[in-house]
Amino acid sequence: MNEATDLPTSPDDPRLQGWYHTIDLGNGLVSKGAYDHRPVVDRYGIPESLAGKTALDVGTFDGFWAFELERRGAAVTAIDIARIGDFDWVPSARAALGPNADRQSNFSLAKRLRGSRVERRLCSVYDLSPTTVGTFDVVFCGDVLLHLFNPIQALINIRRVTREVAIIQSSLHEGIESLHPGMPWIHFGARDFEKTLGEHCTYWIFSTKALSEMMEYAGFASTEPQPTFKIPGGPVSTSVIGRV
Repeated sequence: MNEATDLPTSPDDPRLQGWYHTIDLGNGLVSKGAYDHRPVVDRYGIPESLAGKTALDVGTFDGFWAFELERRGAAVTAIDIARIGDFDWVPSARAALGPNADRQSNFSLAKRLRGSRVERRLCSVYDLSPTTVGTFDVVFCGDVLLHLFNPIQALINIRRVTREVAIIQSSLHEGIESLHPGMPWIHFGARDFEKTLGEHCTYWIFSTKALSEMMEYAGFASTEPQPTFKIPGGPVSTSVIGRV
């Protein structure tokens, strides 16, 4: 089949259903994502212009943030693992996994539809280093740390490949944030919305102070927390800018 013509042309095309990210794909096409970050895209602290910069999107999945960094002018590399089964699952959740869905096909389709030049590479955040991917002026990492067994190591690796600034976003624990402002506390687990322990691969819900201090422990010279915000259909979030 001709690759140039084997692309969705209708908003109802089933290939646009069931995505993680809602992405504008051009020609009136929009992926049907579980989360729509477009209304809050300017709440993360990403510089409006990245012209002449290199950027890395860590944990890109369908690619929303990689394409946003590119839209702002950066030359972008995006990394992710190959399949859902490569997540940090606890043993009971891993045993209950269904089909080992890939994390690449939607990105590839979006890249073709958008005419993007983002380079996607298979790489775990645990393998992230100047040797494996190089270094970048700007590094973005959204909604990754809460799913990791070792978020500190992830931040250390992110710092190693950051030349100027990293933007780290994660879910916020509203109770800790409101009752104990300024405390570097972390809530463990997601039992309130899990039927089976670990099924959502969600372990750490941070306070803003906790995320900021973790980044400083990882080697960032300074951190700048952004005002908290709510992702439509998703959690209240915190975003912290780390400077080298």
